[in-house]
Amino acid sequence: MKTITYVLVALGLVITMAAPKNVFGEESESGIVKTATEDVSLRLGGTVQPRVTFTSDEEDRIGFGLRRLRLRFSANISDQLGLFLQMEGSGASATWLDVRGEYYVNENLTLRTGRFVGTQPRAYARTGHANIDAIDRPAISDKWARMTIGADGRDYGVEALWSNPSWELRGFLHNGHNQLNFRRGISHDPVNDGIATDGMAFSASASHWPGARNELEVGAYVSVNTSQNPLTQISGVGRNYVSYSANAYWGPLPGHQPVRVKADVIGISYQEVEPFGVQNYVGGSLFGGFLLKPHIELFAMGEYWYGDGGELDSLAQVFGTVGGSYSLSALQGGPFTHNRIILAYNLRTQESDSVDFDNVAHVVMMQMQFFF
Repeated sequence: MKTITYVLVALGLVITMAAPKNVFGEESESGIVKTATEDVSLRLGGTVQPRVTFTSDEEDRIGFGLRRLRLRFSANISDQLGLFLQMEGSGASATWLDVRGEYYVNENLTLRTGRFVGTQPRAYARTGHANIDAIDRPAISDKWARMTIGADGRDYGVEALWSNPSWELRGFLHNGHNQLNFRRGISHDPVNDGIATDGMAFSASASHWPGARNELEVGAYVSVNTSQNPLTQISGVGRNYVSYSANAYWGPLPGHQPVRVKADVIGISYQEVEPFGVQNYVGGSLFGGFLLKPHIELFAMGEYWYGDGGELDSLAQVFGTVGGSYSLSALQGGPFTHNRIILAYNLRTQESDSVDFDNVAHVVMMQMQFFF
């Protein structure tokens, strides 16, 4: 064993003496990034969210995982053109979540196209993953996504975004389903995939800030989706639907107010498909946060989700969350939301025609967030 140790030490000394000095940082040179034109500026960022989770539902489970592993790349190609790319790598393989090109028409109006987070309920992906209050977004917003455009909250389309310090208006023409990347060329034989020309989606939203943007925010959203995508199917038949939401927030971002209150309402109305009638779903969420110290926020959230079922049984469900957020970046004088440790306890009642607290699921999560 000693002989092996001596050999390793000797080998290390040889490598150290033979290696160029700048390998070990004794000399430094400025980094160089070459671009196609001198007008391009680049920016790189990322987020890592490791998590440990305990669940108690039909059986108890515990384990470690990565909730998100994001790599972001943005570029200003000129004064009027921009590009944003975001990769997700927490699963078995990496995938591009966002591929968005932007044209800055003027200081207020931006046109965006590609695959990206367009207008949708404020509680879902328009609340960036680094700014989520209670580890996960409200459950009612997650249900909306899984019953409409898809769980990642993205879609292919084009959006006009107009904003000033007090208002933000959005209009989004999109495919209506995040899995449909329609790119047929003239060389392809006629096909029946894609969306009929009268079957796309249009979504619009408005947000208003009477004062500073870290204080009161109110907003509303509405969407008409006629893509009849697989997420809307009942008995194998896709349906058109209208979805809507409204929100009122005091303190939209964690750690930005001593006391924060956030209220959301989200709804979906599916068209009638024989023999099933119109189905309506609506959910409400109420969040409260208290800044115990500049780097510690305690929070609680209650949610209710209800579906009238049309010709099917009605379903009701309640969700509850309590927890706290400890900001390592705020301790160092940085933004509260960047580097955090978040602990939360959640409960969920089972779907039934009435709320039943006798058989609930429990989830305890702790997540670290590293943001750069």
